[in-house]
Amino acid sequence: SIAAAATRADLASVVVAWAIAAPFSGLGRVALLLTAVAIWPVHYSLIFGQPTPEVIALAAAAWWLLERDRVALAGIALALATGLKPQDVVLVPFALLLTGRARVFAWWAGGCVVLGLIFFASLGVQGVVDFWNTTVVVESYPGHKIMTLASLFGPGLPAYALEGGSAVLALYGAWRHRSRLKLVIALGLLGSVMSAVHAHESDYCMVLLAAWLVLATPISAAARFWLLPGVLAVQTMAIGLPLPTLLWEIVWLVLLVAERPLREAENRNAKRQVRAGDQAGFQSEHTGQGAIQRTGGGEVEV
Repeated sequence: SIAAAATRADLASVVVAWAIAAPFSGLGRVALLLTAVAIWPVHYSLIFGQPTPEVIALAAAAWWLLERDRVALAGIALALATGLKPQDVVLVPFALLLTGRARVFAWWAGGCVVLGLIFFASLGVQGVVDFWNTTVVVESYPGHKIMTLASLFGPGLPAYALEGGSAVLALYGAWRHRSRLKLVIALGLLGSVMSAVHAHESDYCMVLLAAWLVLATPISAAARFWLLPGVLAVQTMAIGLPLPTLLWEIVWLVLLVAERPLREAENRNAKRQVRAGDQAGFQSEHTGQGAIQRTGGGEVEV
């Protein structure tokens, strides 16, 4: 059936994204795949045949291609991902543009134009009008905003301020870490989901790819270990609780943006601990030497 085929395609896409972007090796890497399939956003996508797994596979492919300087193909992959679910990746090309990767942005924009022309040619003028009117009606349903930041303070200006602020903060973080491609794309993905005005559980599959990219790059311990409560937070979506995930993602965004000073502080603390350990060892050795001299009644060379 079509539903079964969609589920198989989704599962294959998760495996492809994992094969491309997941870090580690051996059992650790296998554990990441099993966790990916088990978390609710992916499970939700598999149940309902959502195309979000295909989006993470395309976004992972775009990162892989960019790492190998295949700019045109990377831009096309991003355009295809945008065509499937624009709210899930829309900030990624702009993050790349802000960080000096203008060529991939140009290829993405060109790909989107081509897809738009195909869309208009397929539907025709009346079809586009009907599509727009249907979209307006669908967007009036409040259920589409439950998994957005509008759940924190309600729809309207507060929600737009939070969503817009999240987008700006994510783009600033990408610019701040512009030399680190994995972190740039991870921030673009996280910012896209957080700034979305229309989102469901499946859209949070994008955070999975962001987590893999973050784990594959040197990062502060705080940003890394905050992923653990994130696994639990996204599971609460299954019982209709968006709040844990929304609060978790806000904290993770801040940790990623502030990653550099956090890591520097952790390094300074580690150095202080090493120095303190060295001093304690020196004092212990010095005390032991003095005890030998007193016991022997004379000088003993140690």
